[in-house]
Amino acid sequence: MDAKQELINGLNEDLAYELSAINQYIYNAAVVSGLARLTLRDFFAKEAQDEMVHAQYLAEKIATLGGEPMVEPKPFSRHRDVKGMLEATVQAEIDTIQRYTKRIEQAEAVHDIELKTQLEDMIADETKHKEEMQRLLEDPRL
Repeated sequence: MDAKQELINGLNEDLAYELSAINQYIYNAAVVSGLARLTLRDFFAKEAQDEMVHAQYLAEKIATLGGEPMVEPKPFSRHRDVKGMLEATVQAEIDTIQRYTKRIEQAEAVHDIELKTQLEDMIADETKHKEEMQRLLEDPRL
């Protein structure tokens, strides 16, 4: 398999996880309860919108590279407790950062500077999301 096809396959994997993240954030926003609902509902809803931007970019990039965007999300873990929600999403963000780091190497291999730059921006977004959730997890009430 050539480097470009490996990149397309990797981007499709990333797309599937972004779609999963959208679903996870929508689910979390819908089921979060208690006092945490007052702030976390809107937080999760905004995160879903951010992930939608990433998913749209990935789908369009896959098509631009000559691939077929696969729009089947990966499964995600469902939690009703705030701590479980936050822990699952922190891990998902960590995994996404690792995938995007690998994808940067693949983009460099095919000399796609625009993709490399965009992935760096997306890593910055995912890092911000991860850090915000880690700070929320510091609440001793969780």
